[in-house]
Amino acid sequence: METQKSIEKLAETLGAVTARLVESVSRSNQLAGGLSPQLQELFDRWLSIIADEVLKSKDPMGKINIEETSKRIGIDKSSVICLLQYLHRQGVVEIKEVTLVPGNGTDPEVCDCLIKR
Repeated sequence: METQKSIEKLAETLGAVTARLVESVSRSNQLAGGLSPQLQELFDRWLSIIADEVLKSKDPMGKINIEETSKRIGIDKSSVICLLQYLHRQGVVEIKEVTLVPGNGTDPEVCDCLIKR
């Protein structure tokens, strides 16, 4: 009986994740299909402004505190990391060191609406 409930809960969770994934892919396709050169330029400008804000967070030794930067700018920690990767790929910075600490056992990319039911 317990196994059946676990399977049902897993199926329900997978269904919710699948729905969000389909929605995300659909939204991405709509944006990509309708992205005019002007909108692409606006997005690139916005990305540049936010990336510059991330770079302003580095200390004299070149270190950036991801959590403090995310709070200061108003974006999540994953977005700060993505922006650092973007800057690395653009050749603006070179990422030389990353410090890891134990996580809390949750995926910050998963919406609470999918976890708490």
